[in-house]
Parts: sequence; C-alpha cells; structure tokens
Amino acid sequence: MHDQKEGGAAGAPLFPDRLVIGLVRLCGALSTALILVVFAQIVVAVIRRYIFDKPLQWNDEMAGYLLVTLVMLGAAEALRRGDHIAIDLLSAKAGPRLGRAQRAIADLSVMGFAIVVGVSMWDSIAFARSFGSYSVGYIEIQTWIPQVPVVVGMILLFLTAALDLYVTLRGRTG
Repeated sequence: MHDQKEGGAAGAPLFPDRLVIGLVRLCGALSTALILVVFAQIVVAVIRRYIFDKPLQWNDEMAGYLLVTLVMLGAAEALRRGDHIAIDLLSAKAGPRLGRAQRAIADLSVMGFAIVVGVSMWDSIAFARSFGSYSVGYIEIQTWIPQVPVVVGMILLFLTAALDLYVTLRGRTG
C-alpha cells in the first residue's frame, strides 16, 4: 500500500484497514513458514532417496499442494508491500493526478482478477464436492481441499487491492 508500507497495521487509521492489513500480514507470515516447511520436506526427500535409497512416495504431490498454498497466502502481502512485479516506465513519469488514476486502474484490475479467479475456483470446489472426486496420487484426499487456498488468496488479494483503491481515491499517498 502506498502510505501503509512502513506503518503497517498500527499506522492504519480505520478499523477495517487494520483488520485487513493484520490478516494479510498473518497469511504472509504463514506463507513464509510454508517455504521453510517445503524446504525441509525436499531436504528429507533428497536424503531418503539418494542416501538411504528409500524415496518418499507422496513428496512431490505434497510439495505441489504446499507451493500453491504458500503462493496464494503470500500474494496479498506482496501486493500490500509493493514487492510484486511492476513495470513503472510510465507511472514513474506520471504526475500526481495521472499517477492516482493509474494506481486506481491497477487496483481495479487486481480486484477484477481476484473476482474472476475466486469465483471460478469456488465453482470448481463446488463441483468437486458434489462429485466427490479424490486426487489420483499417493495422497488420496478430496480434490476440493487443495483448491481452498486459492479462494482464500483471492479474497485476501481483493481486500488488499480494495483497501489500496480506497487510500488512492482518498488522495493519501506515500
């Protein structure tokens, strides 16, 4: 966020701001912890495979599920902090008014993306639940379970972009 990158939740003026920022930061921290979990899992799998010649059968499937989860939980925190990929050739040269319009369009685009992906994934989850499908690999779980983090991530992404849009439209910039 523009004026909330440094101040974080404590610098946020409104209750919804602090709630959204706190939730996004918590999920970002969980995402960071999952990076360590995936790293440890891969180290154990490599040791078991190449030193003990006893590979973990479920490792690749679990790593895939965890990677999707950590990306979805961390995306909103990356957006909040401005750590996402951005091309600022035009926005760096834009004046205050054009810069605000560009930020508003960017936030609306992120919100639209989050809605499309979130609704699509929600429909996919509803179908998987009604159909009762299970994963094909060694970890036999219902297929909707690994899809839930995508919906959670899209909700967080939408809320983060909506909060940034509110801040941009109010004219508060960092």
